[in-house]
Amino acid sequence: MTNAQRLDHVEDELETVKRLLVSTASYTESANRRLDELTIKQDRTQSHLDELTIKQDHTQSHLDELTIKQDRTQSHLDELTIKQDRTQSHLDELTIKQDHTQSHLDQLGARIDQVGTKVDQVSDRVDNFITHTQRLFTKAGSEIEETKARTERLEALMLKLDRSFEEQKSQFQEFQLTTGAALERIDRVLDYLLRQQGGNQNPSS
Repeated sequence: MTNAQRLDHVEDELETVKRLLVSTASYTESANRRLDELTIKQDRTQSHLDELTIKQDHTQSHLDELTIKQDRTQSHLDELTIKQDRTQSHLDELTIKQDHTQSHLDQLGARIDQVGTKVDQVSDRVDNFITHTQRLFTKAGSEIEETKARTERLEALMLKLDRSFEEQKSQFQEFQLTTGAALERIDRVLDYLLRQQGGNQNPSS
């Protein structure tokens, strides 16, 4: 083989090495860019999960407040029942006293009417409050179901991202193996070229 042929062979080998290096650098840059994008997506997903947790805590707080209000309402209803029983007892006493005097009967009748009006007013208010409380319970239930559905969708997205990350990790490991083999081949070519150059220098000297 002449020196010109050897030089052509060396140039071909160097061109091959150059293409391998360019391809390796390009693939490495692409893999790093994909890993960076995946990291950003995971950070965004974690941020969404944190926001969802805060909203769930707020919802639970509202539910606790609603429970406290309902307990207070029940306490007021119990007190109202006791007052109604006491009123009935007073009415019975007034009925007995009506037998003693007609004047007292008229006065007690007027008082009974007033008490009945107040009872009706209180009853209407209680009914309105119960209706409003039921609407709040219904709305809270809908919000809880919607939050649950969103949580399930986020969990599915996290699983998908985990699988995608594992696939990217496997591809990167395969790329490392391929790159290692390419670098070993480059080392062998460089050693060969160095030996060839050393052999060419000895005859000329």
